Amino acid sequence: MEANRRWHWPARQRQRLTAPDSIKSGTVAQTKGTGQRTVLKLFHYRIGIMGIMELIIVTGLSGAGRRSVLGVLEDANFVALDNVPFQLLGPLLELETKAHVSGGRLAVGMDSRQLEFPKHFAPMLEQLHTQGIAPFVLYLECEDEILIRRYSESRRPHRMAGDGTIAEGIAKERGLLQDVKELASMVLDTSYLTLYQMRQRIAEILPKCRPTGTCLNIISFGFKHGIPAEADMVFDARFLPNPFYVPELRLLTGLDNKILMHLKRFKEFNEFIDRVEDWLMWSWPHILEGAKAYHTIAIGCTGGQHRSVALAEELAERLTGRIENLNTQHRELRR
Repeated sequence: MEANRRWHWPARQRQRLTAPDSIKSGTVAQTKGTGQRTVLKLFHYRIGIMGIMELIIVTGLSGAGRRSVLGVLEDANFVALDNVPFQLLGPLLELETKAHVSGGRLAVGMDSRQLEFPKHFAPMLEQLHTQGIAPFVLYLECEDEILIRRYSESRRPHRMAGDGTIAEGIAKERGLLQDVKELASMVLDTSYLTLYQMRQRIAEILPKCRPTGTCLNIISFGFKHGIPAEADMVFDARFLPNPFYVPELRLLTGLDNKILMHLKRFKEFNEFIDRVEDWLMWSWPHILEGAKAYHTIAIGCTGGQHRSVALAEELAERLTGRIENLNTQHRELRR
């Protein structure tokens, strides 16, 4: 679904600002009409395009995928914290200025579990902008029918439903968060997005937050030592001619060019590697849609010294440049 840009701050506030040196911590923001005082302990802090700090606030409807988005940001090397009360954002940023625990990339999830959160959201953003902090606010939207189905499948109660129905709880929350939605930098509808599509949309919205994507692990192993527990797919190469029985090759491994040259003399070796390559390149787009961190294929021979190692190396050579994240391991050579 299309994400809609919604900027409602005046132009001078929408800019990525740098706080003047004269601004000090402990500024008090007065919440209009409530008589409450919210202390936002925000220090002089450079962020965003200045290259020191990136702050993303993820909020929106319950069940719209806030935790999934935070997971995507975490995979993109953000420190991601969920259910952060608005009162703790100031102390959290203060801690960051002292400890630099996030490495300059911080994502926080905020929601309606605190009923006063929506009315404090605008003053909180105002104070952040005053201090030179320009957070990117990502609001997650979702259709009622989809939210109802997600809650029914998860069997979890909607926190605002009370004694009513899920639909009534969604309606209450939607009304409560309307002002928060209007202040968002971006509204993302997750109704029909898979996790993979959500990763793609976030990468489009926030290019610097592009996740690393699925990593293809190619592992060689020996069947006599057992099949790797992490394998998603196992290929058996024991039918190929075994260099172990060639005296001058016995003490070598599949990392030696002589082993590869020897195996390439056999038609079945070349056909084996061709078929695995074709299958993998056909299946890879579908594997990416699963949004897994790793996909592991294991190639085994008897001892894991010759055939499986040569096959793994040759396959990795062919896939380099075609699959972005690729890793090769030879389990038995580490023994």
